[in-house]
Amino acid sequence: MQTTYLHKKVYQIKRIDESEYSEKVYERYDKIRLFQKLRKEGCSEATALEAINMSRAKYYRLLKRYKARGLAGLEDESKRPNKLRKPRWDSHTEKMVLDMRRKYPLWGKYKLAVMIKHVQKANIPVSTIGRILKIAIAKGVIKPVAFYYGKMHFKPRVFNNHAKRLLSGMRSSGPGKQVQVDHMDVQLNGLSVKHFKAICPYTKIVVEQAYKSASSAVAAQFLKMMLEEFPFPISSIQVDGGSEFMGEFEKGCKALNIPLYVLPPRSPELNGCVERGNGTVKYEFYMQYDGPGRLDSVQTRLQNYVIFYNTTRPHQTLNYLTPKEYYSELIKRAP
Repeated sequence: MQTTYLHKKVYQIKRIDESEYSEKVYERYDKIRLFQKLRKEGCSEATALEAINMSRAKYYRLLKRYKARGLAGLEDESKRPNKLRKPRWDSHTEKMVLDMRRKYPLWGKYKLAVMIKHVQKANIPVSTIGRILKIAIAKGVIKPVAFYYGKMHFKPRVFNNHAKRLLSGMRSSGPGKQVQVDHMDVQLNGLSVKHFKAICPYTKIVVEQAYKSASSAVAAQFLKMMLEEFPFPISSIQVDGGSEFMGEFEKGCKALNIPLYVLPPRSPELNGCVERGNGTVKYEFYMQYDGPGRLDSVQTRLQNYVIFYNTTRPHQTLNYLTPKEYYSELIKRAP
């Protein structure tokens, strides 16, 4: 029997780095290899650095870190300062703030500062109180205000039906596209009104109605009104995450094949056109309303205001044309 022995190097186990690194690490590694290759082929250092688009100091700093720690050395280093500012308050001040916060767990730093000044006769800066509270919450010494309101954990909406999340950068690009819809509560002469508003951001034409409730069935009813009142077809709709725009309203959009987009949480600025419109109807109609506190009377006068808004009231962003005048100009300019 013949026995064959392999070279001893075959029996050596190579250390293979199976760690996962960011794309930036591999980009820097490729640049280091390219620099070295260019230098071997006779390129000057300045030319090689220009080819990899990197300063000389940065290249040699990365090379040093790579030789010392391998690919891990090419990751971005922490930018945390070596010397951190230490708290400038003593334990007595911290105790005063935390004791007062435990007594009034729903108060923020501003109210606590006033109360400490009145009760303890101590003038503690609001910013200092804020820092003390932030550190105490992080350590679990006290609970945040959201804990007492039961809002510590938000359940994200699952989009498994017709509605979709509004994507970044989406904007209305024509009449009827991304019509913004919202609702607000109004107290009027003892009457609780649920005001629904739809506005086309491109033409500023509005459709509005007042209801007794704000359920998804009512929103679906308002959707039918939108289809009847807008002088153009509705191509898509965007709403906030309110429950009134789920259920029947979402089913109605699906049945009509109208795309429905929902804003990300806590981002009313993306619905800025309808939010601003809510303020307009609140001050120009509801605060000027002098009729009886009956829903039918409010609805009748509201529709008169809507006609006034669309056909008579000049709009600043439309160069002081009315929304209907602006839409007529668009139709005339259309090919």
